[in-house]
Amino acid sequence: MKNRFIKPFFAGGFMLVLATVLAGCATCKPGKPGPIGKYTIEISLDESLRTSSVIVDLVGVNPSSLPRWESYDMGKYWKEGDPTRQDADKVVLNFVSGQALSQSMTLADAQWAQWQSKGVTHVLVLADLPGAQTSRSGNQDARRQILSLDKCNWPDNTDKLKILVQRSGMVVVTPARALQ
Repeated sequence: MKNRFIKPFFAGGFMLVLATVLAGCATCKPGKPGPIGKYTIEISLDESLRTSSVIVDLVGVNPSSLPRWESYDMGKYWKEGDPTRQDADKVVLNFVSGQALSQSMTLADAQWAQWQSKGVTHVLVLADLPGAQTSRSGNQDARRQILSLDKCNWPDNTDKLKILVQRSGMVVVTPARALQ
């Protein structure tokens, strides 16, 4: 009789402990960085830019160089011969007037392996937009969008980050993970 009650009690206790341990092992915790992921980065031009030629650089940066990139003057970056642009660890997407309005850097791109070996945690999407712009820091500059590669910033199973380039600036189309 005693054994009939003890076994279910221990089985229930074991299940409770297992559920607690598994819940505590979640990779995304509020305020803590999560693991770095890699994503297909899809850049699309707005229809209003169809007749424009636009260059978009995808620049991989690690935490130590991120502050410098956040404050770097985008007007200077896009000037011919800028050493920062020349030295940037980047993929260049060239949108030519009248051609495809969408290009991607896929997961199979060899650049991902280079970035991972250098500890890249962010990708900067830098666009040479037509028209005069005032340089500002961070995402406040219409020509710069900073994407975190932290898996905790994006919903589970996100494998593609989509960015729309418009005349007025860039929009991250992929929804970010809801704050908890």
